[in-house]
Amino acid sequence: MPSEEAVAVFSGVNGVDGTVVFESYPEGCRVNAEFKRLPPGEHGFHIHNAGDLRGEGCQGACDHFHKGKPQSHGGPPSHAGERHTGDLGNIHGNGFRATYILAGVSVSELYGRSVIVHADPDDYGKGGHDDSHTTGHSGKRIGCAIIGRVLRPNKTRKNKKDSTTTNNLLRYYSTPF
Repeated sequence: MPSEEAVAVFSGVNGVDGTVVFESYPEGCRVNAEFKRLPPGEHGFHIHNAGDLRGEGCQGACDHFHKGKPQSHGGPPSHAGERHTGDLGNIHGNGFRATYILAGVSVSELYGRSVIVHADPDDYGKGGHDDSHTTGHSGKRIGCAIIGRVLRPNKTRKNKKDSTTTNNLLRYYSTPF
């Protein structure tokens, strides 16, 4: 059972519909991506540094997430060579599923960052374009989702009063102003 979980949800905007679940394990962060719907073709898929989705194409999401010494853009975690920690490769087709392991990364380091689906394929830094070594020449950002914390209810709670108080506080703070 993972020690921490997070999720990023793509709600169907621009034909991108799916979820990405992040789970902390001793070996690192397991990333489970599942897309019900994607536009035709291959699409670059990355974790970005910020969760600011404002601006055209979620430009506030900034560059690719990276932990460690600076490196050029590369392929997904299974590929050898230089890569950003957030380089996840390409995704394609309706019903796409993939699992990645980000060694040495915990879920808590990803809270508030974003996951981006790009319009074009990722060239893994080998395309010879001006932006190949930074973005994989993946094109516009067509799908953007913030990585948010997943909280599991505490099933061992025995004090009913505490549970009622918590529910009332949640009801109070979620009321629109």
